[in-house]
Amino acid sequence: MIFSELSGEGIDKGKFLNKLIDVELILREAQKLDLHEKEDYKNRVEAFKRDLLVDLYFQQYLRERNTEENQKKYYEEKKERYTSPKMVRISVILVNTVDEAKEILKKAQEGEDFAELAKKYSKDSSAGKGGDFGFRSQKALRKEFADAAFSMKTGEISNYIKTDDGYFIIKVTDCRGERIATFEEVKPKIASEYMNKILTERISEIRKAVNIRIDSSELDNPKIK
Repeated sequence: MIFSELSGEGIDKGKFLNKLIDVELILREAQKLDLHEKEDYKNRVEAFKRDLLVDLYFQQYLRERNTEENQKKYYEEKKERYTSPKMVRISVILVNTVDEAKEILKKAQEGEDFAELAKKYSKDSSAGKGGDFGFRSQKALRKEFADAAFSMKTGEISNYIKTDDGYFIIKVTDCRGERIATFEEVKPKIASEYMNKILTERISEIRKAVNIRIDSSELDNPKIK
């Protein structure tokens, strides 16, 4: 085991060996004090062995059942829950005054490049990206933005919108309709959900197979028959 680890690339073998020597020396000191005979040590060892067995059991159980084939079946049964809402991609320009907003809106409506106008005039943090705000769902936008953006078509530019931060002008640059995410898109989430599901079911099955009686006066020590 040690030699196989030392054979790997990028390992500081001298540092690794010195660490092993330190551990061995400390272990000998602990044995001189008979710490391995102490009740606390034995209790911790037993607790570790119990946890290890439980962990190994679950690993084997999941290895046999939490397969991609089963995950795909689970996805097909539940895929409606992975529906993505309608989303719009917007770019914004933020200015301080209504006069600035009117002037820039006129330029945009006359065909000047919205992204360049954003870079030149916008006070928003998105100015360096041409005002690009990315794709957002209706819930992810402040209400005044959402009301405007989700009533517009791709390519349309809003009237200026007054907010506490100043005056915004919005352009819808793209739109995605409501859709169900593919298995590949939600694969990590499916794997986690399915794992929790089958583990919960397995624990429930095991509990039903035995008679568990809990004495309320001894809640820390349930009796299992």
